[in-house]
Formats: sequence, C-alpha cells, structure tokens
Amino acid sequence: MKPPILLVLVICTVVGTNLKLVSKRNSVDGCIDWSVDLKTYMALAGEPVRVKCALFYSYIRTNYSMAQSTGLRLMWYKNKGDLEEPIIFSEVRMSKDEDSIWFHSAELQDSGFYTCVLRNSTYCMKVSMSLTVAENESGLCYNSQIRYLEKSEVTKRKIISCPDIEDYKTSNQEPEVVWYKECTPKMWRSVVIQKGNTLLIQEVQEEDGGNYTCELKFEGKLIRRTTQLKVTALLTDKPPKPLFPVENQPSVIEVQLGNPLSIACKAFFGFSGESGPMIYWMRGEKFIEELEGHIREGEIRLLKEHLGEKEVELTLTFDAVGEPDLANYTCHVENRNGRKHASVLLRKKDLIYKIELAGGLGAILLLLILLVTIYKCYNIELMLFYRQNFGGDESMDDNKEYDAYLSYTKVDPDALDCDNNEEEQFALEILPDVLEKHYGYKLFIPDRDLIPSGNPTSNDEASHLNSFFLGAERKEENEESELLIHWDNLFPLY
Repeated sequence: MKPPILLVLVICTVVGTNLKLVSKRNSVDGCIDWSVDLKTYMALAGEPVRVKCALFYSYIRTNYSMAQSTGLRLMWYKNKGDLEEPIIFSEVRMSKDEDSIWFHSAELQDSGFYTCVLRNSTYCMKVSMSLTVAENESGLCYNSQIRYLEKSEVTKRKIISCPDIEDYKTSNQEPEVVWYKECTPKMWRSVVIQKGNTLLIQEVQEEDGGNYTCELKFEGKLIRRTTQLKVTALLTDKPPKPLFPVENQPSVIEVQLGNPLSIACKAFFGFSGESGPMIYWMRGEKFIEELEGHIREGEIRLLKEHLGEKEVELTLTFDAVGEPDLANYTCHVENRNGRKHASVLLRKKDLIYKIELAGGLGAILLLLILLVTIYKCYNIELMLFYRQNFGGDESMDDNKEYDAYLSYTKVDPDALDCDNNEEEQFALEILPDVLEKHYGYKLFIPDRDLIPSGNPTSNDEASHLNSFFLGAERKEENEESELLIHWDNLFPLY
C-alpha cells in the first residue's frame, strides 16, 4: 500500500517557524541529512534520560504515529567516528519508546551522537542528537560541563526553572522539586519565592549569582539539574569611555627617534549583552594594518571585569620610531550605543635636558672654585674661627709638650740699636703674649725655656715640636735689619 501523496508532501515539508537547525542540509545516498540538532541532552551518571528523535519536533509536520501508519520506519544508530552502528535495545538498561530512546541508568560510555532515520523504499530523512553523561565533580552535586546557563541584570526580576524535567512527570502531575544553592539547602530571603519547579527572585542582587540545583525523584532515582545564574550590570545605554588617552584632550608624547615605543589605549565598556568590546587604533584615515610593518597592534587585553562591565587595553607598538611616524594616532572605542575616540600626538624630544645638565654641572663647578678661593685666601682666619668656636683643647691629647718653636737671631749686645731692641721685644714679649695668653698655645723659647740640664735637640724633644713651626730670622741687608716671621702649618688641618 502506497502512502497518500498529500501525506508524503506534508512529511517532506520543513516547518520554517520551528526550524532550530543552523547548518546547511545535506543529502547523502538519497537521504536528507539534517546533521546535528541544536538541542543537547545532558545527564549525570546513574540518572534516567530520554533522547527524542528531533525529526518529529522541529523538522516535519507529523508525529510518530502518523509516520508509522504511512509505512515509514524509524531506526536508531549510534555514531562511531564516520560510521553509524545500529542500536540493539536490550530493554534492561536501554529501550526504545516510540520516537525516543530511554536510558534507564545512563553511563559515561553512553555519551555520543545518536541518529534517528525515518525511511521507506523511496523516502529517507535523518537527524542526529547529542547526549553528554558526566559524573559529579569532587565534593559537588553537579558537573560544570553540563550546567544550564541563565543571566539576569542586577535589580531585575528573574525566574529560574528546573529544566528538562517534562519526561519525568507522572499522570500530568508536577514532580516535587527541592532547590539547593551551591549544593546546600538555602534559607531564601523574602524576595526569593519557590513555586512548583521554579524559583522567583523579585529583585536580583549581585550575591544571587551562583549555581542553583533542583532535585526530584523518578522511579526511585534522583534527578538533578543545575543552572548557573550570572548576574550582570544593567544593560548600558552609553558608548564606551576612553580612559587613556583622555577624550577631547590630546596627549603629547615626546619620543627619541630610533627608539622602540608602546602606547596603551585603555577604555571602559559598560555591559552590552553578548557583544565584545570593539577597540582599535588609526592614524588619520588609515587603519594600523595599512601602515608600515614596524607599527602594529597587540591583542585586546582584559584588565578588569565586574558584572559584565570591562576595562580593556589595546597596545600600539613601534619597533623603532622614525621621522614619518611623528603624527597623530587615534584610539577608537565603540559599541551599539555609539563611538568615542581619543588621540595621541608623537613629537620629537627636544635637547633641553642637555642644556639643563650642562648648566647644573657648571653651577657646581663654579661653587667649588668659589669655596677653594675662599679657603686659600682666608684659611688662617677660618682655622682660628673654627678652633675658637668648635675646637677643643688639643694640647690635652696630642702628646706634645709645645705647640711651636720660636727662633730668632740673637745679635751682639754691642751692636744693638733701637730697631733691634724692638724686634727682640716683639719676639720675646709680644708674640708670646698673643699666642700663649690669647690663643692658648705653648711656645718653646730657647732663652726662656732652655735650662742647662735640658737637651732640646734630642729626638724626643724634636718630636714634640713637629706640629707647628714658627720661625723668626734676622736679616741684614744694606745695613738694615728686618725681622721676618714665617708661618708654616701653624694650625692643623681637620
């Protein structure tokens, strides 16, 4: 018996409004192949799971009973590489139930692709479904690879449903569902309401993000579904904001020709859904890809992220800055709300720093010359000032009996005149009075301090007179006498 032509046409018609497949349809050996359906089945090891043939739900306007009545057969295969192996149903762990396969206790090796083929002698159509079976992660009640994902903006209202539990209902009754957060029972706050197999969060807060697990029983087995809730900031209605360079305030960067250079453009992007940040550099009307090879953009780098709001960075790199590179570079940032830009101007670095360096060194050199000149001209005065105000009594610890040796030429008493008398008075009275009484020095004067038993020429005595030397000579030239006083290392240098 041949099927009615109208029914065959209906079966071959694809339901455009319910079509879930994105990839292009293929035809192999006369069989229409819809490749892999978008729906993915997920289960934890040991749980029962039902895999339905997607042909009857998304691709043709008929159900299993109608197709069977027209002579079409439904066959199941498991994909193993490029081959499709027919499934033998044992009815113990795996059984066929009309348009579905029931895994009564799924195991890890059950993961893979399952193909359902609807055909007769003249007609063939097939589609594959994906099943993933995983074990709980250590210390958890779920596996992160088979979680469901939900998103909610902060302060908004959100409903979290226990997903894919329709096959576990009995007598059209809703199963009893228990909810956990992060695998532990939760005392929900007043704005979180559990109703049947759903959780209603009336005003989502940042701390509401996390993993929500619903648990129910079916034929004596536990079934768990875990949903990860990601809380985001409110959807932005503003374009991105450049952080550096600053918008409407061009930044000037002085560069040394021939040196490498990196310029980082930083920008803030508000939460704008699934779209990623768009950021790029331009020089004038040209993109960086159109410029010389020694100028290039790096990869977009995420600096910070919070609730979907991001701070990103894009680096513009010069291997060696040349004269033609001294130009204006603009960083553009944009999203669906608009575009912003900020600029950087590269300018050749002036040599002012060399002038400043030379001036500083010159000032230091001039100061040193001035200090040396002052010391050379006024060293005695400086030494006396220091000794008077800061110096101690050096004679207490210098192991010297005398500070200076006074020597003068003693002339024949018969040849003494008035001038010679004044010179001798200066040497024997005035100098000792000033140096000993006023400044505290001890002078060795042969006529005064040399006694018959003394031996001033001994080595010990000479060592006491090494510190300072004060000499006085009498010279006679052109029948005139002159007393010369020579000062040599009168005061020690500190």
